[in-house]
Amino acid sequence: MIASVVSLPAGNWALRLLPLLAALLAGWMSTPASGQTMPGFYRAFGNTGTTRSRHVASTSEKFDLPATYVSASQFADDASLHAVSVSPDGMILVAVGDWGVIVRSEDAGKTWRNFASGVDAALCDVRFLNETRVVAVGGGYEPVTGLSRGVALASDDAGRTWHRVDSLETTKLHRMAIRNGFDAEPLPAGSIEAVGDDAEASRGNRFHSFDGGLTWLEDSAQSTESRTKLRDWLRQDVLVQASESARQTKGEGWRVRVGSHGLIERSTDDGQTWNPVRGAGRGAAIVFVVASEQSVPWALIGREALEMNRRVVVVMDSAEPADSDTVRKLGRLRHAAMRLGVGKTEWCSSQTSQRQPSADLLLEHQPAVVVLDSTLPASTRDAWVSATLDDSNFPLTASSIRKQPRRVYTSELQSDAAGNSSRSVALRSEALLSGRAVLAGDLALDAMMVVTPAMALPDSVVVSPVPGTSTELRRDLSLTGGLVLASGQQVGSGATDSASRRRLQIATARMSQLSRLNDLLRDPGLRPKELIDNLEILLPRTASEDRTRLLYWLWTQTRAAAQHASSTKNVMHAESLVACENILLRTIVDAAPVDSARRWADCLLQARQESFERSLVSMSQSQPEWLASNSNGSRTRWSGSGSFSHEAVSNAAGESSVADQQSSVQPGAHWQAQSLSPFAVKPVAYESSVKSSSSLGSGAAAGGLDGSLPKLSPMSQRTNWEYHPVVMAARRISGVGEAELDDDSTSASASPKRKLTALPNVESRPRLDCELDDACWSDLRWQRTDDLMFACVSDNEYLYVAVVDSGTPSGSHAGDTRPKALELWIDGDGDLMSSFRFWCDSRGNRGATVDGSARWQPNWYAALSGWGQTESSEDGAAGQTPSRGPRVLAEIAIPLTEILPRPESWSRFADQFADQFAVRVRSSPSVVSDSGRSTSDKWTNGDIGRLASDFQAMPDPQHWRFYPMPRK
Repeated sequence: MIASVVSLPAGNWALRLLPLLAALLAGWMSTPASGQTMPGFYRAFGNTGTTRSRHVASTSEKFDLPATYVSASQFADDASLHAVSVSPDGMILVAVGDWGVIVRSEDAGKTWRNFASGVDAALCDVRFLNETRVVAVGGGYEPVTGLSRGVALASDDAGRTWHRVDSLETTKLHRMAIRNGFDAEPLPAGSIEAVGDDAEASRGNRFHSFDGGLTWLEDSAQSTESRTKLRDWLRQDVLVQASESARQTKGEGWRVRVGSHGLIERSTDDGQTWNPVRGAGRGAAIVFVVASEQSVPWALIGREALEMNRRVVVVMDSAEPADSDTVRKLGRLRHAAMRLGVGKTEWCSSQTSQRQPSADLLLEHQPAVVVLDSTLPASTRDAWVSATLDDSNFPLTASSIRKQPRRVYTSELQSDAAGNSSRSVALRSEALLSGRAVLAGDLALDAMMVVTPAMALPDSVVVSPVPGTSTELRRDLSLTGGLVLASGQQVGSGATDSASRRRLQIATARMSQLSRLNDLLRDPGLRPKELIDNLEILLPRTASEDRTRLLYWLWTQTRAAAQHASSTKNVMHAESLVACENILLRTIVDAAPVDSARRWADCLLQARQESFERSLVSMSQSQPEWLASNSNGSRTRWSGSGSFSHEAVSNAAGESSVADQQSSVQPGAHWQAQSLSPFAVKPVAYESSVKSSSSLGSGAAAGGLDGSLPKLSPMSQRTNWEYHPVVMAARRISGVGEAELDDDSTSASASPKRKLTALPNVESRPRLDCELDDACWSDLRWQRTDDLMFACVSDNEYLYVAVVDSGTPSGSHAGDTRPKALELWIDGDGDLMSSFRFWCDSRGNRGATVDGSARWQPNWYAALSGWGQTESSEDGAAGQTPSRGPRVLAEIAIPLTEILPRPESWSRFADQFADQFAVRVRSSPSVVSDSGRSTSDKWTNGDIGRLASDFQAMPDPQHWRFYPMPRK
């Protein structure tokens, strides 16, 4: 168990007792419900009738996409169960699991019945408070924003009927404890505490209910030590998904445990042997093993689970050990997989495990088919192949294996399957799955909007047999075609709803829509007006449940196409696509029925309108001579004292030139420095602040769709979204560099500024020779972001960046000794929503863009080392210069005037976020050929190989390092 895991400072008890006192007062003042004789003291702790409970229950905005092809009722008997609890008398048991499934037993676990919960999110834990009151908690994740959302249910009749209670501002809740659960000190009787995901604003992860589960509040006085310890414990519990206290319960002379595919087992010998009482013989027909979130073959998984009714398990075999983000990353993966009918999603790390996770998982699930991600490291893939072909890992089916060999496939996401060999089969995204009346690409997009929302939908999933095995390649609709499956490896036929003719017609119409829009985006002569004309025709004819899907798919495809056009120097096409991007964002705000997508689009539009980086692009479009001269004809220069010098200077390469100054560009006109504490005021209302603006696109784009857009209700408020640090920075309210609260801070006080990384101001500029023997590079703190290390210094004119190979391959570069290219990202205004991107590779190719626009052409200088060298060296730890000669990749110099706002604008942002800028350095999968074109023409899926953080719709501040504006 987890008692005494965390010790809370005694000084915080006063704050934590305030909600308790309020609950006591409310209990005394409330009138007894009909038939009740309990005093108000006990009513305050939840021993009430249904009258009071239903009074506080509230409905909540749905946080999932409408999925007409699946419903919670279809999984009432098959959904995986995560927790079970027993009543004080030892006779009634309640178990909860995926899709809001609740099952109940009245005979100590011998027989079970389903009961409606009213929700379709995963329920992770359940507890009996007394003979009648039961509380269940869980939650899920919003599409696009990825926000963690909590769900809590209560029952006043021992689990027969359930109602949703007030948990609107909690994150997904994983585990509950009664009284002395997570603290050394006991809590008052009747109180419950739960551990969930970290909140976006406060980073708190503990929540309390002082009224028997009717209302839930974040523990605002939680210490940093408590947060960290609970996070560490929760990571271990959630990764293995096997907390004994949650998945098992016992009574007098018996035990009950729950598991995957709705399995319930009972033991009468203290757990020595187990007998199934529900879901006997169920196991996986197919196991999908993936390397990361961005390589999951969602369309294929959905087809097998929903269309072919096969039991499916997904395993994420990570080459990296679990970190602080793994819980939420795995949570989003499990949420998306659950929505596609997957029975279980597991996590393992073959690289760090002392056991053989592949063999252990195969022993547990006994699949007939194993599908391996093509991006898995070779050693991991070989281990899975060997374990799959080993009969000793399949004791339950060993007799039939000799006649029916197991199949081992590889899966790969591709943008075009036209060139596939005869030994492969492709599932196209526009393929119609007639049984569910849905396109394969829609299944993938629904999952990707939760897990990797900024990733473009691949055109197809290609499946091939693993070389060296006897796996057959069949053209059947299912990967298990031709195999004799056990009855427990298939979902019962009665669980599938037949698709209506209307749904089939809608899906067929979408096939032609996607084909037409794909052709439109690929047209080099595309104009924004053409997109508007097409949307005016398509939107009124698109079913409301598909409208968010259509618009978001269009946005991801347009974004990928713009990046491809920019990398191939097709400037006109890239600029047209960027304008189309803005049109689509505005249309999502006005026409998408899903609030989370609308909130995200509205925030991104506002950030882009007020972006310093985009102002440079806008100025370059409207003013050809945007690097303007002063009235006396001389070029302006920036001096460290905040004034401008008109003298010509030599550049970092030692040649005589003038770094041009944009004297007229200033940050957006809407920038207003605001002071706002996220704990002292109400959230601002959700209203689009940019839908009437025409600065983001052509005049025709602004309001051009007003006549064809549906009328939507106002967006609901989400406090956790309003106080998201990136959202607040995008709205010019606060900086993303804000620190967490100190141990003795209160929720009403403003967060102090995080200590920024020092930016040394050097007197003599370094030579760009990749030697790092200049005085300015000594005694520096080396920073690591993503997979590289770097350090920054500046003088009065330039920012200098040295990039060093960390020597620890990760992600898509697991087999490489050095990256093929690197990217330097600089955010001049600190909001992270738009930034400058500098790119260079080992062959000397380089380029610079702003959010896909190649019209911005700055002056910058880079010296690149010989990346083809294979010598190795020891790398220094963070805060120290790497020893034995670091493997230097690049030494870069960029004029400050190209990347940072003008010095006189600082006074407008005193002590605000604009007094800092952000830097990110990472390896890049892009390589430019001799012809100057990208070697990859997969523009719709050109992001394959990037880091997981690149696929999130919201930037993650942990991948950036923040520096104060350079001053003398």
